[in-house]
Amino acid sequence: MKIVLPPALSALVERLMQTGRYADEGEVVRAALRALEHQEFDEPLNLESAILSGVHSQHILYDASVLDRVRLNAAI
Repeated sequence: MKIVLPPALSALVERLMQTGRYADEGEVVRAALRALEHQEFDEPLNLESAILSGVHSQHILYDASVLDRVRLNAAI
């Protein structure tokens, strides 16, 4: 398999290798693909689980303090 990257991504691969964490370009690509796999397949399942948990939990009335907490946590 041959992968051609634009200059900005090639530079990123080089910078990542210079950290010493990756031995070669292949390791960088493998790590990136593992992260993409997690983002595409695992995170949506976690989100779905959290939503279902909320749907099945006891109803709580929302007031300004709850909305303030949500806004604060969303800003993190």
